[in-house]
Amino acid sequence: MYTEHEVIQQQAPVTAVPVAEVRQAAVPVAEVNQPVAVAEVHQVARSSQQRYAVDSVIVGVVGLALTIVGLLAITRAGVHGPMDDPVVKVIGFTHTATLGLIEAGIGVVLLICAASTSRAASIFFGLVLGVGALIGALQTDSFDRSLALESGFAWLAVIAAIVVVMASFLVPRVVTRSTSYTSV
Repeated sequence: MYTEHEVIQQQAPVTAVPVAEVRQAAVPVAEVNQPVAVAEVHQVARSSQQRYAVDSVIVGVVGLALTIVGLLAITRAGVHGPMDDPVVKVIGFTHTATLGLIEAGIGVVLLICAASTSRAASIFFGLVLGVGALIGALQTDSFDRSLALESGFAWLAVIAAIVVVMASFLVPRVVTRSTSYTSV
């Protein structure tokens, strides 16, 4: 075994660096007063929004069906003579030109409501259709001569009105928004 003195002698000698030499290694930097060029990055944001109004589609389908049936009745009955004569058949139900005008009018108004996605107008004109159809269904005899309205067709119009009003009240609208950023 080695003694303490022998162990110290076997280790490598340590050289000390003077502090003054370390200070000389630092080089002073000269101050530069030139403007630094900075690249400007512009971002362009593009936002898009999509609305899905399923209730307006339903209102539009009902309005289109009423418009087509009304125009067929007007075309078949004609408007050159009395509006309550002749009585024609459209989709299996009797119509006069007057009933055709009423159907086409309500149908066009419902199409406008669907195109403008107006819930309030859809509900209002759906209720107008419903009240008129319900009166026609309950008082078919009163409108037998002037409109040639059948009870079955009037109840079909009541169901269409319920569909319009319920769709306008209950079907939610979906709005999706997205924003994309592009560096220029």
